[in-house]
Amino acid sequence: MRDYTNGKRVMHIDTSHKLHERNDTGIAYRMIKTREHKGTAISLKLKKELERKLDAGYDRARIYAIVIYFLIKDSLDIFDELIICGDEDYTSTKEYLHLLFSGNKVFLDKDIKSLAELRIETGNKRLRSYADDIAYSYMRRALKSIVRRQKGTPLNVVRVTYDMFYDKWMEIEEKLK
Repeated sequence: MRDYTNGKRVMHIDTSHKLHERNDTGIAYRMIKTREHKGTAISLKLKKELERKLDAGYDRARIYAIVIYFLIKDSLDIFDELIICGDEDYTSTKEYLHLLFSGNKVFLDKDIKSLAELRIETGNKRLRSYADDIAYSYMRRALKSIVRRQKGTPLNVVRVTYDMFYDKWMEIEEKLK
């Protein structure tokens, strides 16, 4: 496989199922060279609660951005370039990430691209996200008990609750006004 990183530390973020699908959704990142990963799973129950209480069904890119925020907020120093898979609207997701990280100079200095942009840049039309397989693992195992979760590749699970979503959702609402 051709190395397109040019010495940069590159992080890929991907989902296992799109947020509108009636399944649990795993969202995870993986670093290319170190293969370090972290992720979470959003249960179907939580997705329904978000749709019902926040009317989040119309703005899945915001949900995606909030999850990405919780995954990378403590890991900003380990990557230079962030590649976001285009499962949800990339432009809106990027805009929401900038709102969530507003005032954070470390994040604003990062290079953020979509997987589609990376494919054009590298000339590889079949380039897959490096986080694709690990996102699926998080979808399958992150909601299980700790004992059952740690079979196979150990997972680094970030718990994201409705209250955490609500706080960030309202923060974005305030900044959009």
